Amino acid sequence: QFIQADFIDLDRIVTISKFRSSMGHDFSSGGETCRSMKHYFTPQYTAEDLKYYEGGAHPPPPDPATAISIYSPIDGTIVDIAGEQIDIGKQLYIRSKRYPKYTVRLFHIYPLSGIAKGVTVTAGQKIGQISKSQGTDIAVQSGGFGRGAKFVSYFSLMPDVIFAKYQARGVSTRDDFIITKEYRDAHPLECNGEQFAKPYESDPNYNEVVRLSGYVEPRY
Repeated sequence: QFIQADFIDLDRIVTISKFRSSMGHDFSSGGETCRSMKHYFTPQYTAEDLKYYEGGAHPPPPDPATAISIYSPIDGTIVDIAGEQIDIGKQLYIRSKRYPKYTVRLFHIYPLSGIAKGVTVTAGQKIGQISKSQGTDIAVQSGGFGRGAKFVSYFSLMPDVIFAKYQARGVSTRDDFIITKEYRDAHPLECNGEQFAKPYESDPNYNEVVRLSGYVEPRY
């Protein structure tokens, strides 16, 4: 459990997808396929946000007055900053100083000035931001990159002192955020390439997202 700081202002977040969920797109490796082995963190949406996004628009760049701050969760080095498939921020790769076989990947981040490849960062240091109605995702991997990488849930690496903030938002255990490999293998998803074959999250009984206390169902 080498995570030293939470990577986001948790009080701005209301839902988090589970490890091995059907959220987003296929993000798997290490012998597992057709599942998302990362966590999507989503802020509270308003009715205006829903109308805006249903029109096909992407979240705007963050306004410093309302932006959600992003922090390095570990002491480490920025080993890469990559573009995204959609033009919403950058993907940051942070290699752990204590456990260099592990790399934390943060998605759709707008890095602060001075945050660049090769820069050393410390746990809890603000390194970027996202807009007030924009989600972000986090993945932790070991064993390099490509299909041989092994993904691990962010929450399985989080010490009790940090996880206590999630418990204060109504979460019982780390298992609340993790779908086991055995369950996912027994209840497989369908994929077309990197995309899920159906909108699983539109099911009214969908349970692969954790709703934190304070969540409000957005309505027009």
